[in-house]
Amino acid sequence: MRTGPYFHRFLRYCAFALVLPAGVSAVAGAQSVPDETARHQPVAVLQRDFFAALRAGNTNKVLSYVPADGVNVGSEAQHETHDQIEQQFQAHRGLYCKLFDSSCIDSPINLENSARSCSYRDLLTHSDQVHTAASEVTRNGVRQAVLVARIQNSQCPDQKLIDFIFNLNADGWKLFSIP
Repeated sequence: MRTGPYFHRFLRYCAFALVLPAGVSAVAGAQSVPDETARHQPVAVLQRDFFAALRAGNTNKVLSYVPADGVNVGSEAQHETHDQIEQQFQAHRGLYCKLFDSSCIDSPINLENSARSCSYRDLLTHSDQVHTAASEVTRNGVRQAVLVARIQNSQCPDQKLIDFIFNLNADGWKLFSIP
């Protein structure tokens, strides 16, 4: 049985699809954190603001969520520092393309599949259906927010689920991983 990153994304998708009563966590072993104990931005506000920044192409706002020590990027979880990501945003390459601009995404040509790779911005703004959700959990003593967008797009059929994980740091919610 495969248990790689796509399996874990599938599990998150299943958790996204569940409707649970208040205070019940969709992640096994995780504890739900009541809103009244939140010292920082509520997860619903994080969800709204972060997806709005992606939709608007606001690189400065998205970069403000990247901690100085960096973030894990992609299914292989490559660690990239804040400075590396800032350089990619300025040069309009790498993660910038994946997040904001489909036209500069470097992807191998697959003759059997004519579907193009799409940026998350394009998926969020030009899809047939977009459903977003957020949940807050505590894992190993770390408060995390998982933001998920479920996408239906006929132009980019391979991309159906986007999930961002944030950790709550002393200075607010900061990205931990970007798909």
